[in-house]
Amino acid sequence: MYTNHTRNQRLASALAYSGLLPFIYFPIYLFFTGNNVIFGFGVEALLVAYSAVIVSFIAGIHWGIFLFKQGPLNLFLYSNIIALLAWLSIFSIFFLNLIILILCLFFLLLIDSALLNQQLLAPWFYNLRLQVSTLAVLSLFSYGLIAL
Repeated sequence: MYTNHTRNQRLASALAYSGLLPFIYFPIYLFFTGNNVIFGFGVEALLVAYSAVIVSFIAGIHWGIFLFKQGPLNLFLYSNIIALLAWLSIFSIFFLNLIILILCLFFLLLIDSALLNQQLLAPWFYNLRLQVSTLAVLSLFSYGLIAL
């Protein structure tokens, strides 16, 4: 029988990996169809907007850590700056928006690493974030290569 803790870890993993589906789908769609429009929207715009939502969501996790675990004050500032940069990427030109989002995901991982070292983030969650963020970054990078 699973404990609630184990169930929560499994649920977090399932949600995190399912959140990768758009990251994986859009580059594959562009590669195999050569079509940059899906459902009447630009594939790049959908991928960038989705990535900005994910970056904002992760920044929100950092807010929660700050509020409920007495995290460092700069966590408030950094998470806000990163979320705003992700949203500004929506209005950037092609490839610059992908670079901004990749950097946002990278900096969020750096913050996660610091939180892990301060024992404010569980090791299993850090490992999950590392794996999922790596795959998201690879997806954004591959989309950029395919779209060139």
